[in-house]
This record gives sequence, structure tokens and C-alpha cells, in this order.
Amino acid sequence: MIDLHTHLLWDWDDGPDDRPQAREMCRIAEKDGITVIALTPHVFRLSRYGDNLNVLRQRMAEFVEGMDGVPIDFHWGAEVFVHPEVVASIEKYGFTLDDTNYVFIELPSDTVPPGIGNLIYSLMAKGFVPIISHPERNRGFMERPEVLYELVSMGCIAQVTAMSLTGEFGRETRSAAGLFMEHNLVHIIASDAHSSLMRPPVLSGAVEAARKIVGEAKAVAMVTEIPRAILENRALPDWGEPENPLRRKTWAERRPMPRKQFLVKIR
Repeated sequence: MIDLHTHLLWDWDDGPDDRPQAREMCRIAEKDGITVIALTPHVFRLSRYGDNLNVLRQRMAEFVEGMDGVPIDFHWGAEVFVHPEVVASIEKYGFTLDDTNYVFIELPSDTVPPGIGNLIYSLMAKGFVPIISHPERNRGFMERPEVLYELVSMGCIAQVTAMSLTGEFGRETRSAAGLFMEHNLVHIIASDAHSSLMRPPVLSGAVEAARKIVGEAKAVAMVTEIPRAILENRALPDWGEPENPLRRKTWAERRPMPRKQFLVKIR
């Protein structure tokens, strides 16, 4: 499995404090069946060093050296908090996942900022593909899911957090995650791991929860095929068009259709 959103970089944000803690998180990920991890440290929020990018580069170099022998394929990115200069910052500093066009963006947890559509348009006009971090944990998207539909329809990607699907963030968040899954408004499942105890890097339980909502084939694709396409800077495979949760379905659309059964093995 591939985990595209994690905070494993030690002594930078609200992730692990040191190398032993980070290695323990990697051990948990490996045991869960995760073979690929992208490190996406916070920038412009929660940095311990005032977003000093020289310190960030130093921590990245230390991580590579400190993870020698860990049987996981690591990739680099960032979780970029939105602010007035976010487009210029992404363009200048290259906060994308590896050298791809994909970049994680984080919104305030209590609202969707006014003008977010213009910001998304500006990013995409520069050639970037925004990945919205954990929309199911955003109060604005919870209350107005049609806004997420509009952004995804523009070409955004969205990432749902594993613990949201399994219920650790509460019933309301789990309900929002399920709603977004049902309407093809989220594309990848990631752990957003911060620690080995409270927020570990595990995906298998979320895949099982997702299977009950969208079926096994798509649930597995959300931690394998789809994130792999992102890391390879390819277009995402087609797993359904976004649907507006506020739109009433017709009788024919509500009628259950026969499904083919797929046998898929998670790596």
C-alpha cells in the first residue's frame, strides 16, 4: 500500500520528536502492509522553526540518513497551508510531491476560505494539481458538501484520512467521509500519521471500511493504483465522476445495479 500523506519528519512540525519515534512509525507502517510513504511536513503552519526552509532541508537530509535499512520507499512533498501568497510559494519552493505537478494544500479546519475557487484556479493555471487534505475534517465542507463538489469538478483531488473512515475522529467526521466516498469526492486514503500511538501510519482498517462503501476494487485502488499514478505524475484512473450530494437522484439512478466481483490482493 502507498501512504501519500504523513508527518514522519522528526523535529519539524507536530510529528515525531526524534529518529527513534520516526523509526517506530515506520515499523508500524511496514507491519500494516505499507511499502511506500510520502513525507508531507506542514509548511506555513505548525512549524517549530518558523518555516525556516534551511532547517527543513537539514531535517530531510537527516531523515534520509537516519532511515538507512528501513524497507520502505520514501518520497517527498509538503502539506501547504493556504495563505495569500500560497501560489507564489508553491511555484518558488517546489512543495509538490517529488517532481510531479501534485501538491497537498491544507485549509483551516473551521471554514472554507472565501475565494478558494479563485486560488484553486490560479494553482491549476500554473500547472499544479491541488490535493485537498482531509476535507471530511473541515467544518465548511461538512456543512456545504456542494463546495467540495465544485472544487473536485474543477480538477482538484481530495484525500480522506484513514482514521476518519474508521471512526477515531468521531461520528460526524466518519459520516462526512462516507458521504464524500459515496459521491466520488475523495480519491485517495492516507494516514496523515503524526505518532506511533495516537495517530499511527496504518491504512488496512480504512480500506476495509471503504470497501463497505465503494466496494473492494475501488477501496484498494485508493491506496495503490491511484496514489501510484500521482507519484508517477500521470492522470488519475477513472473511478467515477464527482456527484453533487445535494442533487436528488432519479428512481433509475437509485435502483441497485448488478456488480462484478473483483478479487484484489493488497500488497
